[in-house]
Amino acid sequence: MSDIHVILSIDFGTTYSSFSYAHVSNNAIITNDTWPGFHGKLRTNTVLLYDPDFNVVAWGSQALNTRPKFKKSKLKSVELFKLHLSDIPESQKPMLPSGLDFKKAIADYLREIG
Repeated sequence: MSDIHVILSIDFGTTYSSFSYAHVSNNAIITNDTWPGFHGKLRTNTVLLYDPDFNVVAWGSQALNTRPKFKKSKLKSVELFKLHLSDIPESQKPMLPSGLDFKKAIADYLREIG
């Protein structure tokens, strides 16, 4: 007997992400359509909103909708961070806030979506 009970698939996209899962004992695939502050869409934005200490304040569409509108805001919106995994030239990769590593952004996002 296998110890695997659930299979999970995460689509970690550059601009949108989603996930689906299935119980091994059932053939039905369940695709998530409920996100913080949002319901009915099969994916959410790949965006994070951080406080000054780089703690996640919001993520997904909620982070996109509440991102700071003024440069003086202490909150930091981070988008397109997945591009740091690509082999495009560094000069074409999006700037991240000083003190934030792209690996932390990716780990934070995957923790939030999961």
